Amino acid sequence: MYLGIDVGTTATKAILVDESQRTLARATRDYATSRPGPGISEQDPALWIEALQSVLTSLRQAQPEAFAAVRALGFSGQMHSLVTLDADHQVVRPAILWNDSRGAEQCTSMAARVPGLAEISGVVPMTSFTAAKLLWMRDNEPKHYDRIAHVMLAKDYVRLWLTGEIASDMSDAGGTQLFDQARRQWSPAILNGLGIDPGWMPPLMEGYQIAGRLRPAIAGALGLRAGIPLACGGADVGTGAIGLGCAAPGSGFISLGTGVVYFVAQDRYAPKPDLVLHNFAHCTPGWYQMAAMLNGASALAWASKLTGAADIGALLAKVEARYAGPSSVMFLPYLSGERTPHGDGDLRGAFLGLSPATDPIDIAQAVIEGVAFSIRQADDLLTEAGSPCPVPGLIGGGAQSLFWCRILATLLGRDLARYDEADLGPSLGAARLAMIGESGVDIALIAKPPEKVEAVRPLAEQAEAYQHRFETFKAMFPAVASYASLSRPNGD
Repeated sequence: MYLGIDVGTTATKAILVDESQRTLARATRDYATSRPGPGISEQDPALWIEALQSVLTSLRQAQPEAFAAVRALGFSGQMHSLVTLDADHQVVRPAILWNDSRGAEQCTSMAARVPGLAEISGVVPMTSFTAAKLLWMRDNEPKHYDRIAHVMLAKDYVRLWLTGEIASDMSDAGGTQLFDQARRQWSPAILNGLGIDPGWMPPLMEGYQIAGRLRPAIAGALGLRAGIPLACGGADVGTGAIGLGCAAPGSGFISLGTGVVYFVAQDRYAPKPDLVLHNFAHCTPGWYQMAAMLNGASALAWASKLTGAADIGALLAKVEARYAGPSSVMFLPYLSGERTPHGDGDLRGAFLGLSPATDPIDIAQAVIEGVAFSIRQADDLLTEAGSPCPVPGLIGGGAQSLFWCRILATLLGRDLARYDEADLGPSLGAARLAMIGESGVDIALIAKPPEKVEAVRPLAEQAEAYQHRFETFKAMFPAVASYASLSRPNGD
């Protein structure tokens, strides 16, 4: 029996699987994010520990005998978040999350201070990453900064509580912008260039390697055997890929969640920061190319609220029932700025083609098409970067809509694969890393694609019309870019 634990942004999830990877039980515990001001997003790491105890208690109650027989644990975690500890392993301040944007000023100076930073770290400087948050803390909270002895990621803090050992893996380290992706180590050039103490950074290992063993006092309270091994784990994108069987080069998936992640596994490091693609170390040997879009299913949720629709599923059903081709309304989905392909947090969304006849159904269709156009741009960039994905898998809340998936398949011009129970991806990937680390079994034998796959086919009769609308979508971007420029202080 194995446990997979995913320390996410909004909840901690855990699954209990047997040796055949059959899910025996699953549990989720939500927690809140503190947003006391514009651009601020923080969490108390104690919430993660409380959530861990809650989900493990639920699994123990659901499957007591299987739970007691657990042989190893693995971890997945939200990327980029900054956890700072003092010399006594006490939390210095609340964790700063990936969607905290207070490091914009620091990002401006990072590239100048470290020549080649984007090529080393795999991405241009962005506020999402740990480095910008750490520099913001130095500039704005010097008393807290001076107490730092250890810099950690979310899942690593939870594992520290369980084992007493400090460590991190290559994939989570890869999301800090303090990591040399090609050499798979902390980057002396970046750390020294930014004036960050290398001694703060945790020892690194592969995601399946054993990073500690369960402390006796903790084991007794949780109902697990003392000394069982804990695999180091990985960032949620990497573990999600392992959960979906995406370890071999060219395998990949599109996660149509709150935002959108388009992931393609690689056997080499080939950064393309000029395309605003992320090139990071995988949580198993290898790398991945990734497009990250900030506006996915969240844009549809916003449109549903805007139009007063009580149920998103019902609104999508109305769009499908009336569907006759591409919407006459165009939506540029930059409600929260954008990473790929624009790298501009100041961008904002726009509707074009509104008329007195426009209704909520038109708005909803324009939104799902706008997100699909954005994913098509990412697909083109990944192909240009040498990382095409022949048959992307589809996961995330938006993937529950077959209609939305077919529009996306039409724009991408090929079949897609929709996975069953794909929401288990990061948790299952974490459990798989535990199995590999504890048993020594080859990755390829453990990390297999889901058996239940539904082929999603394009709407062939609409392909030409959508290609025309896609060209219009790209042509409209300068308008929102110009508006963002004018809206900045001093218009710059």
